[in-house]
Amino acid sequence: MINKTILSIFIVGVLSSCASTSTTTIVENQNFSTCTYPDSPKDKAPAWICDVMPSDISTAAMGYAKKNAAGLSVMRKVAMNDARVMLASQFEIDVNNMFKQAMSATTETANNDGIDSVNEAVFESFENATKTVVSRSLINSKVLMSQMSPTGGLYVLVGMNEQAYKTNVNSVVAAVGQDSKLWKKFNNEKAAENLTKVLDSLKQI
Repeated sequence: MINKTILSIFIVGVLSSCASTSTTTIVENQNFSTCTYPDSPKDKAPAWICDVMPSDISTAAMGYAKKNAAGLSVMRKVAMNDARVMLASQFEIDVNNMFKQAMSATTETANNDGIDSVNEAVFESFENATKTVVSRSLINSKVLMSQMSPTGGLYVLVGMNEQAYKTNVNSVVAAVGQDSKLWKKFNNEKAAENLTKVLDSLKQI
């Protein structure tokens, strides 16, 4: 009985610990140091450097610039660019996954011949269109945190809040929806209607 009680307390403690980690805010994240700097492995670093992202933003990515004699301004630009490239890649994956899930949900309820046969081509075309749009039009991302490592390297966290994330999703969906190559993948009216429904479902309020 005692062993069961101890086990129960242990489980509750573990769950509580996990819960507190998953709800880390930007401010709390700065102090949640369970990792070390990649360029200085013996020194503790803020959790976001180890990809523990704050819960009060929609998406974020880390960038890095090694110590440079040109100064902090140049390093900051390099680190920000590195982070934004990573952020764009992650955002692109997010949008593509949302599209695939919405497309699958729509076509699962459809009963028309020919729809499933074009799905793969549509996914590929959507991904190509998304890549083009995201690479040139991701907006409203900003530096959330920055940190110098003991060796002089600069780490920055670039991300988007919920509103900025929704704005970018809407922008991508609108641009991709106008891509003629995407629509040419369909050979029947019902399939085209399904695509319209999918794109509409992705729009963020």
